[in-house]
Amino acid sequence: MSHHSSEPVDEPACFHHGLHLYNTGEWFEAHEAWEDIWRPASGQWKAFYQGLIQVAVVIEHIRRGNPRGMRSVYETCLTKFEGLPPVFMGIHIPRLLESLAAFIAPVLALPAERFAAEAGRGQTMPVDLAKAPRIELEYDPFATGEE
Repeated sequence: MSHHSSEPVDEPACFHHGLHLYNTGEWFEAHEAWEDIWRPASGQWKAFYQGLIQVAVVIEHIRRGNPRGMRSVYETCLTKFEGLPPVFMGIHIPRLLESLAAFIAPVLALPAERFAAEAGRGQTMPVDLAKAPRIELEYDPFATGEE
């Protein structure tokens, strides 16, 4: 899947490409684009990128009709943003997490048997994927000469 080269990753290009994929409903592809910048990242950036990847994976699990997978990744993803400032890398994290919580609430409210391992994927999900939360940047984190 990934190319392991010694080439430095173009972080701004990967970040923006991932956002574009995410906002056009290509959640699996967005998660792959962001993985390329998550791997070499460190500190709070590593946690932030992992959280972003997991937000995309949460929605991908919904697309695949897998409530169990969605719930477990969602619970993990919330921990990745802990301790970050409200707006990090141009993304308003509380707003994103609020819209994600509202979007997946009908899935979390499904009866327990829908989350059983044997229920599997391919289930009909009570959400409209067209209404999945978008990520709007408040500023370009890679714009030069600006903090």
